[in-house]
Amino acid sequence: MTQTALLGLLFLASVLRLYRLTAQSFWADEGNSVSLAQRSLYLVTRGAAYDIHPPLYYYLLWGWIRIFGDGEFAVRALSVVLGVALVYITWLLGCRLGDRRIGLIAAFLAAISPFQVYYSQEARMYILAALLGALSAYFFVQLLEKASSEQSHRLLLSIGWVLTTAGGLYTHYSFPVIILLQNAVFALWLLETWKQENVWQRTLGWVGLQLAVIVLYIPWLPVAYRQTTGWPALSPAYSPGFIADETIRLLSLGQTVEAGGAMNWLLAGFAVLFLLGLLPRKQEPRPTSLLFSTLLPGFYSLTPALLTIALSLTGRPTYRPKFFLVASPAFCIVLARGILALWALRPSWLRLTGAVTTIAFVSVTSFLALGNYYFDPRYARDDYRGIVRTISEMERPGDAILLNAPNQWETVHYYYQGEMPLYPLARQRPLDPRQTAAELEAILAQHDRLFVLYWATDESDPTRFIETWLDAHTYKASDTWYGRVRLAIYAVPRTASAADMRPLNVRLGQAIALRGYSVLNETVSAGDILQLTLFWESLEVPPARYKVFVQVLDNQDHIVGQHDSEPGGGLHLTINWKPGEQITDNYGILIKADTPPGTYRLVVGMYELFTGNRLPVFEHGQPHGDMVVLTPIEVR
Repeated sequence: MTQTALLGLLFLASVLRLYRLTAQSFWADEGNSVSLAQRSLYLVTRGAAYDIHPPLYYYLLWGWIRIFGDGEFAVRALSVVLGVALVYITWLLGCRLGDRRIGLIAAFLAAISPFQVYYSQEARMYILAALLGALSAYFFVQLLEKASSEQSHRLLLSIGWVLTTAGGLYTHYSFPVIILLQNAVFALWLLETWKQENVWQRTLGWVGLQLAVIVLYIPWLPVAYRQTTGWPALSPAYSPGFIADETIRLLSLGQTVEAGGAMNWLLAGFAVLFLLGLLPRKQEPRPTSLLFSTLLPGFYSLTPALLTIALSLTGRPTYRPKFFLVASPAFCIVLARGILALWALRPSWLRLTGAVTTIAFVSVTSFLALGNYYFDPRYARDDYRGIVRTISEMERPGDAILLNAPNQWETVHYYYQGEMPLYPLARQRPLDPRQTAAELEAILAQHDRLFVLYWATDESDPTRFIETWLDAHTYKASDTWYGRVRLAIYAVPRTASAADMRPLNVRLGQAIALRGYSVLNETVSAGDILQLTLFWESLEVPPARYKVFVQVLDNQDHIVGQHDSEPGGGLHLTINWKPGEQITDNYGILIKADTPPGTYRLVVGMYELFTGNRLPVFEHGQPHGDMVVLTPIEVR
């Protein structure tokens, strides 16, 4: 019966991890994984030496893609296999730390865990680190429990622990925290068993096993020291309360739910089950019951949170949701204990109610989070596939792709098979403004349009130098988010000097005046970008944030081209304007590819960002609707 149930859970885990496996695009880091694994083993090792992760996952992926190929499904299938294996190891560990009921419930929780499913569908090393952490813990517990077993059995357990622990170190630089956890548990175990014989022998044996791990890791140790000591802070410093809340949210329902409102009550339910799971049971199956059944999985569940808090206190905060995944197996085991505690209620009808309620609660909330992951675009990975599809549909001779963060190169190159040149900027951190400006000038001299991908801007270009420079020297036609990546399309002016300004005497609302405009190309082809410059003046500090709308309209007011943006490409907000300040504001307006030839109206106006209410227009002091009509535009 137990084996049948376990097979059913593994099948469920496989289905959830294979479902819509390729529905989402590779994001930047996944593209980097594939690119690195496509190289020779020597280059994989060299690349990992300058990466923020050790090489073991890349080695595995190197062999995997040579057997199964480098398509999206094939590449991510490695993580699927690792994720299903983690469910099985969770069952083994749950049985070892409790009994078969705990093992099965923990395996069920792992199978439907939104957190585990997410990273079982990602071509990165985090699910491997969680699997190796669980295996290391499993061998560790058996080593302590079988301290007096025959030598051959202990030798196999020792080899298993050394290899999985060394493998964890070669997978993620945070893995030493697992070793620290095990040393703390070993110290408690010694205190509990110190009256037994061979205490020093067991202690020396444990030290020897760790020395064996160090020997295996020595080749990579200099690289690990260089990479970890050179890390900057990865996040703001969060409070312990925030980290505690995130621990429950991530380990219970993953990243595809947001705390707040009714969700807080659901997360509170998981917190209650977790706390119940930390309470000792009346009858534990082993002498070292409290240590193995409660303390080990409890501390194991909280280890990433404690590490995150400790690093924040040292001035190097490193909060990242994915770093919490390694604690997921232990969290499932503690949660299983909490569920069993409810099932032990008396009388029997209350026990049945507790059983049905807890299973329904965990299942419904988990599948709610999984539904968000599978179908809600707010939680989708960065859509480089969609970006490249858009670029491929629009590209023309003379276009180019520019990347504001060079490590997007691999993912864009994975999807883009065209002939446009790709320019990665900036080439160093911090960005060199003079060098970057010179490169941008050289790029503009060769191309008519640029497709620019903005990603991880806070790390690669925190001052927004590239975007500000492009807004001043080109005409942005669109700016669209694809997950956490923006695709902006720019037209490069074809004339060496700007067109003459055509003066206006127009006021929008009470605080803003439009003093003039210039159009570089009043005659355009369908699919081209109209290049417009607006000259604003701030009469007083504007009371709100306003967006500019620019539209090209036909005789029936149908829009054939439109660009809405806050001034300065979204970088020169109206609430920051000073009285008397003059603002030069460039806009590109992409004319729809199916626009018929003819004469069209070019209009401009402003509206309040949060309400959408348009500012009234006054020409020569007289009310004149809510938009300004500029020069006619000819579409070829």
